[in-house]
Amino acid sequence: MKSDSSQRSLRKAVAAKLVAGARDERGVAAVFFALALVLLSPVVLGMADLYLGSTQRTQLQDALDAATLFAARSNATTSTAVDAVGDKALAANLVLPAGVTLVASTFTLSGDTVTGYAEITAPALAPSVWTHANLKANSTVVRGTERLEVALVLDNTGSMQGTKLDNTKAAAKSLIDTLVAASANVAVTDPLKVSLVPFAATVRVQGATSLNSYNTTTHSGPSIPSWIDPQAQAHVTDGTDIFASQQDRFGLMKQMGKSWAGCVESRKQPYDIQETAPTSGTPATMFVPYFWPDEADYNDGFYGSVNDYLDDGSNSSSWSTRQKRVAKYNTTLSGSVDGPNAWCDLQPVIRLTATTSTVKTAIDGMVASGETNVPMGLMWGWHTLSPNAPFGDGAAYSTANLRKIIVLMTDGDNTMVTPSGWSNNGSYYGGLGYIWQGLLGITSGSDATRTSKMNDRFTALCTAVKARNITIYTVGVGVSANSKTLLQGCASSTDKYYDVTQASDLTAAFNSIAGSIASLRISQ
Repeated sequence: MKSDSSQRSLRKAVAAKLVAGARDERGVAAVFFALALVLLSPVVLGMADLYLGSTQRTQLQDALDAATLFAARSNATTSTAVDAVGDKALAANLVLPAGVTLVASTFTLSGDTVTGYAEITAPALAPSVWTHANLKANSTVVRGTERLEVALVLDNTGSMQGTKLDNTKAAAKSLIDTLVAASANVAVTDPLKVSLVPFAATVRVQGATSLNSYNTTTHSGPSIPSWIDPQAQAHVTDGTDIFASQQDRFGLMKQMGKSWAGCVESRKQPYDIQETAPTSGTPATMFVPYFWPDEADYNDGFYGSVNDYLDDGSNSSSWSTRQKRVAKYNTTLSGSVDGPNAWCDLQPVIRLTATTSTVKTAIDGMVASGETNVPMGLMWGWHTLSPNAPFGDGAAYSTANLRKIIVLMTDGDNTMVTPSGWSNNGSYYGGLGYIWQGLLGITSGSDATRTSKMNDRFTALCTAVKARNITIYTVGVGVSANSKTLLQGCASSTDKYYDVTQASDLTAAFNSIAGSIASLRISQ
């Protein structure tokens, strides 16, 4: 809005033109000028008045919009309280020049809608010629009441190394910032909670956990979750364990002077794609800690071994006998040897939290390593949102004004490959154990067959998640046609799948997702 001094300057300029015209004594020209001046002066003043009025109206609208939005963001729950907040905000935002008066302002709350109204007087430059009514403005803000629980399930496999992972980090943090800004408009407690699930061949459910005080008799210890089964009883029952006899994986790690890095195996089917709460009475519902066994000695001719970190202490010609031998785990490993924790170097899961800075810090710490197990990543994304154990952090599905959302990003096909050359175990060890352990539902098969089985589990899992009214957004980064089809089918609707051909476009895709999620809007 023009200042009072600007208006005075405009009046002086118009007056100067009038005086100059009056003093012109050049005959007919002076007569015509005088006549024109009489006719045009009201027009000139009217145009100036319209300009000033338009400027004042725009500034009034801007100030009212800001005040109404501020009132909507407040915790006020009655019209009286909303009006007090809105009036104060309007007074702070609206600058009135001399001669202009705020005639009225009201802010009301009706349901989830905050409505603002303001009216000012604005004196005309030529009030005897041009008059106009008071300037009025209205603004409406639909107050956000939805709470959001958002799980970011992000591919951290080896193929993500470099620029692709860097762009993923930036995109994910930008999405969080957008949601945080939108949540400021929502007048409920903890309007936004976010979890993070980095995944590769496995998922790291917690950080490194010391086993110094672990009790091998009770199979429990500090920071060991009750839903972990260190004895892998489901494996023992069906004969698919990695040891010759039932063993406590944490007990063996303790003997070797190692901590548990925090990774786990997938549960046995059908629980691998269910949110069934774990219970010791049903071993298959429990989670087995990740333990990559020492494989048969490479130096003794077992060239298919991938993770050989102990002397087998055996002359057996059977790789299986050597690998499953328990006595060798009495050896203390040096701190630089990962041993049973090999390839469990992911960033740990961040459970559902309102402290989004913690999530962003974890995103910065993500590293790329290993194969791709999308179903396992998605399953743990679901676990972070579920009201059921293992975490139980999510609100009940029936909670009013609650939306649960998973954002899943991957750059490749599901893989459980056969190591190049001769391989005793038929696969690398990972979240699905070895292929011969049957966690995938098969005990052998080509790489293509394994991928097909993983894809089947993924599709069935997507269906189960969506059945819980959880919205799924999927992002494919340079994926194959087959993976694109899978991700499109997994998304809650066609517009919730984002096909990203260049890693540099990730931020745009994530920002679009954030905009789709944000619930507060302003309309006039």
